[in-house]
Amino acid sequence: MSRFFPPILALSSALALVGSLAAQGTQTLPSGYDTIAGNGSSSYPFNSTSDHKWQWHYDSGQFEMDQPILITEVYVRTFNTAGLATFDFPSVELLMASSPNDYQVSGHDTVFDNNLNPDATIVRAAAPFTGTNVPALTWMAFGLDEPFLYDPSLGDDFILQIRKCGTVSTWGQSIDGVSGGSGVVGGNRYGNLSDCSAASQSTNNDEYVPTIKIDWIPTGPKMEIDPMIAGELTDFRFSFVDPGGEIVILWSLAGAGPTQVLMGDLLLSQPINRADLVHADNNGDLDFSTYIPLGLSGETFYCHSVVERDGVFEFTNPVEVLVQ
Repeated sequence: MSRFFPPILALSSALALVGSLAAQGTQTLPSGYDTIAGNGSSSYPFNSTSDHKWQWHYDSGQFEMDQPILITEVYVRTFNTAGLATFDFPSVELLMASSPNDYQVSGHDTVFDNNLNPDATIVRAAAPFTGTNVPALTWMAFGLDEPFLYDPSLGDDFILQIRKCGTVSTWGQSIDGVSGGSGVVGGNRYGNLSDCSAASQSTNNDEYVPTIKIDWIPTGPKMEIDPMIAGELTDFRFSFVDPGGEIVILWSLAGAGPTQVLMGDLLLSQPINRADLVHADNNGDLDFSTYIPLGLSGETFYCHSVVERDGVFEFTNPVEVLVQ
């Protein structure tokens, strides 16, 4: 559909504060291995009876989203096509953190704590990790005690730190992973093979890292606008909105505000315009095209929209586009 954007007189008084979280996504790290096996394997840490401590360090560019997310679950799987019988790890602790250091060997610090930003959080307290009769190529959830807030758009890499202590039975199989040339894989692992409380690593790999899967939820709705060329159509996309939820597209040519409204800071300067009311589809998404008038060539288009999410209204991310 195509729409012309008429001026807005005022925001509806029905606009309220931010609602709760919704819509879940999932992906692997490194990216792209949801349904295919990796090309590398290792006995560590789940096919060894020794105490281990590992940092699996993933490049921020491996994340398929460019906004803050809450990681709500993490999974691992075996490399082999055979299933698992019974395994019992009495104590597995997981910590997640963004990292001030690059994932590659030249950037990662040999002292574990030096690779962790202050957001480091124990997301799974030390507890048993067990399983029985697990089918082949099955993702096994650790079960997190709390989610972890991570923003891949900031550029800091991501670390999953694992402490495995007091092992009494193993997988009997290797863990699935990805290996390749330097700077290609998007992840490395760094570990200590005898002490689950070690301060420093005793071993590392250059471009090998276990494959994990994460579940995540967005921290807010998302708006995307393709490049704008005067006299042509451009696409607007919205996601993480209520199914069938209202979408109020607000825009300005005057600047990024802020302008105070009932919801808080609208990142647009007066005069502010709005499009006709539109609605998300049954999946909470909207993708439509609109014509960019010839007279907008050379203008900067500022957009900050409002959408319905969990029955209330909240802002999307702001978007700024130079019209060509």
